[in-house]
Amino acid sequence: MEAIVEDPESLAALHAVSCGGRSMAWRQWGSGPVLVLVHGTGGSWTHWMRNVLPLARHFTVLAPDLPGHGDSELPEGEVSCRRFATLLWEGIDQLAGPDATIAVAGFSLGSVLAESMALQRPRRVRQVLLLRGSFAPAVPKPPELLRWRGIADPAERARIHRHNLAVSMFGNPGRIDDEAVAIQARNVERCRLDARPLLASREVEAFATLGCAVHGIAGELDVYGGGNVEAQGRALRQTLPQASFDLVPGAGHWAVYEAAEQVNAMMVNALMRNPWG
Repeated sequence: MEAIVEDPESLAALHAVSCGGRSMAWRQWGSGPVLVLVHGTGGSWTHWMRNVLPLARHFTVLAPDLPGHGDSELPEGEVSCRRFATLLWEGIDQLAGPDATIAVAGFSLGSVLAESMALQRPRRVRQVLLLRGSFAPAVPKPPELLRWRGIADPAERARIHRHNLAVSMFGNPGRIDDEAVAIQARNVERCRLDARPLLASREVEAFATLGCAVHGIAGELDVYGGGNVEAQGRALRQTLPQASFDLVPGAGHWAVYEAAEQVNAMMVNALMRNPWG
C-alpha cells in the first residue's frame, strides 16, 4: 500500500493557522475537491496515517490536529462541539477559501464534530462520512483501559498502549504492529485536552436534520457498536433515509488503520457517488 511505503508526513504541506486566536496545525496533500479528515479522541492527523495518500490521489486532503492535540495549541473559551466546529471552519476558510464546498470525514470523536460542522454550515458540506461503531443516540460504555501515566519503563508503557489498542481499537489484536503502538503512544502522551465535554455536547437531536449525503463506515467488531454493528447501520438509515452504510468485516474501531485498503476504497466510492467541487 502506498500509505505504508511512503511517509505521508514528508509529503505534507504543514500550515499553522490561527483559529480562535490559537495556533492550529493543518496538513495538506493532493489536489481537487476538498476533503477534510477529523481525527478521534486523544489522537492527531496520524489516525489517518494509512489513508491520506490514497485519498490524495482524488482530493485535496486537509487533516487538522484538533485543539489540544498533536501540534495544535489548547483552545481558548468553551470546549464544545459547536465551538470546535467553528474553529475547524476558520481553518478551512483560510486554507480552502470562505466559499469552498467540502466533504468531511470524521473518525470517532471526529465524526461527532463532522456532524456539528455540517449543521453549522449546511450549504458548504456536500457529504459527511461517519467512521464509528455507534449510530444510535445511546453510546455503549467504553472499555476499561490500563493507565500508562506514571509508568517510567518504556517497555511497560508500550505494553500498556498495545493492550489498550487491543481492547478498544482493533478487531484482531494480531494486526497491531509497532507503527500502531508508536502512533497511539505519541498521540495520547501529547494530548492535553479532556475530550469528555466535547462528547457530552454532541447535538444529538439535531443529527436527524442533516440534509447532506451521509455515509457510515464501521468495523464489524467495533466495541462501541453495542455488540451488533449491523443494527447500528440500520439505525443510521432509519434516522437519515439518505444515508448509506458499509461494514468492514473483522475490523474494530480504528478500521481506517486496521483495514485501511478496504476503508479507503469505501470512502472513495462513497465520495465519488456524490461529486462536488
